[in-house]
Parts: sequence; structure tokens; C-alpha cells
Amino acid sequence: MFLQRNTVSLFRQLDFYYEFFLLFLFLTLSIIYYPGLSFSQSNDSPKLQVLKKGIDERITFPYNASNHDRKNPSQYIFKEPIPTNWNVFINNSISYSNNPEAKTIVQLKEPYPSQKYIELAMFGDKSKKFSVAVNTKESGLLHLYQNPFNGWSLDNPVVISSGVDQGISVTDGKRIVVDKLSLNGFTLGSINVYGKDENALPDSASKGSIEFEIIFGHPSQSYIYYMPLIVLVGVGGIVIFLLKVKKRSLS
Repeated sequence: MFLQRNTVSLFRQLDFYYEFFLLFLFLTLSIIYYPGLSFSQSNDSPKLQVLKKGIDERITFPYNASNHDRKNPSQYIFKEPIPTNWNVFINNSISYSNNPEAKTIVQLKEPYPSQKYIELAMFGDKSKKFSVAVNTKESGLLHLYQNPFNGWSLDNPVVISSGVDQGISVTDGKRIVVDKLSLNGFTLGSINVYGKDENALPDSASKGSIEFEIIFGHPSQSYIYYMPLIVLVGVGGIVIFLLKVKKRSLS
């Protein structure tokens, strides 16, 4: 009977510490991966939101950026252009109109006077059409990839990567669609967002936002680089603590 009571008490303690561990893990992940939670504005805010943390930068365009036309895009210019090594994660949570031409066009551009840019098209109707193009002074606009059905997802980010030896790569959230494209380097100077080919056309979007998270420089300079170590130390500490509790309960 005494052993049974001790066993029940032990399991209750383990349940408590297991719940504590889950809370610790959740808070750690939230702080590291979602520093933008400190924003007081909602995703439906009509204002551009910018959060900088070390070598990471997060820019959130409101939905009405997709209602701009090609000649008057919504634009964010980096104070200091980002040289070749960078990754851009794009999370699109915009709600689109029923217009089959409703879309968001994203242009990652080099600083002026360079004519080089990377262009992504994300259509908002049921097709979720997705395309990738690049523009250079020598070749003009080149269409590299197009998927007319389920080309992008609300669940996973579109990722554009640039590296000295790797060139440009693009993933649609599920697979690599452009791999190691050489553009002789690419310095990220600005991000343009629009959705209408002409100003007179109907609006593309009604709510939501599109978020860009840019991680640049050497990976070891980013807090995300140390995430596995942080989780490992946290898990190891909890396990050691639980073993000590178990040992005391059984003694």
C-alpha cells in the first residue's frame, strides 16, 4: 500500500514536470522564432511593420500592398544593402478577392542603378498559381518556373536563398523549383510588393498581410543557428532534474 501511494505520488510529480517542460519548450520557441509577437498592431494594420534583431530582419506588408499597381508598388528599402549571403522567408496570409487576376507580385531588387531583380507571382484564387522570374540588364525578364495549380501554400513559407558559391535557389514551400541559378552575385537592396497590372483594375486583397523574414551573414551569427543547442540543453536539464526527483521519491 505504501509503495502504491509512492508510485501515484511519483507519477503526479512527473506529470507536473512534464507539463512544465512543455511550457518551457513552447516559450523558448516563441521567443526565438517569433520575436514579432511584441508588435501591438494586428496583421490587418494598414502600416508597414519592421522588426530588426541582429542579423535578422522582419518586414510585414499589410494586405493593401497587393492593391498597389505595377507603376506604384509598396516598397521597403534596406538602410544597408545586404550582400550575397542571405535567405528570405515569405509567409503569405493575405485574403484575396474572387477576381481570377487577384495576386501578389514580389520583387527582390538590387540597389539602383542595377536592373537586376527576382520576381515572384503568387495568385490568390483557388489555383494558387506560382511563378518565378529574374530580370537582368543583359537578358531582360526571364521566366524560370511556373506552376498553374497549388504552386504555393498558406502552411509553409516560400524561401529564396542566395550564396557566394550557391547562386540563387527558390522553394515553393514544398520543393526546390529554382536551384543554384548564377546571377554573378545578388545584393539585396529593396523589396517591392504590388498586385495590379494597372491602377484601374479591381483590388486584389481585403485583409491579412505578407511577411518577409531575412536572415543574412554567416549562419553562426544568427540566434537560429544555436537553436538545436538551446533545445538540447533545456531537454537535458529537465531529464536530469526528473531523474533526481524519481531517485528521491524511491528512496
